[in-house]
Amino acid sequence: MKTVAIKVAGESIQARVGETVIHALWNAGKAELIKTGCAGGVCGACTITVRSPEGKMKGTDLACMCPVEEGMEVFPCPVDSALTVAPEINPNEEKLRKAYPKLDRCTKCGSCTSACPMSIPVMDSVLRMRAGQLDEVADDFTNCIHCGLCRFVCEDGVEPHMMGMWVRRSIGSSAEIEEKKKDKDSREIELEWQYLLEGSSTDRMNKALQFRKSGKIQP
Repeated sequence: MKTVAIKVAGESIQARVGETVIHALWNAGKAELIKTGCAGGVCGACTITVRSPEGKMKGTDLACMCPVEEGMEVFPCPVDSALTVAPEINPNEEKLRKAYPKLDRCTKCGSCTSACPMSIPVMDSVLRMRAGQLDEVADDFTNCIHCGLCRFVCEDGVEPHMMGMWVRRSIGSSAEIEEKKKDKDSREIELEWQYLLEGSSTDRMNKALQFRKSGKIQP
């Protein structure tokens, strides 16, 4: 099988044409050079930057998704973990700014969008966060794998992926609470009708009169 020469973290290895950087490392016995997780483009653990054979930076990628290329150079760039802020019920831009004060640091350079391996319009979504368009933000980050590359390349310390996922979790929590409230209301209405329709006609009349006065089911 045809092979190509690549460099990973300064070490030269032979890789099979058509395989990814991660598989090339595994086959070469160099798995320790890059952290891995799912190896399927979902977890974002194997973040890298890539330099082309001509010496030009090709940007960021995931080693498990990036195919090898003759003469390419790969540099691991593991992103440090960041503290997660608890979601808020009924989120808005004020709550988002309180949770992530760095939101307004964005200078619209576009580096975050260029770095995203999932083609999320990150910078545009940050601007939507500022404008309070959080439903759109939640849609933007549907495919976010939380790799942190947008934060890695941001010179202003903005944390787009953290904010985007905070918005998604907050909206999701609000929807869950609203659904539980609807279920509770539905059960209460069912019990009220059951209470009012049970017994003789005299019992039902007395229950209806009592219920009209108190608004509660009496034992």
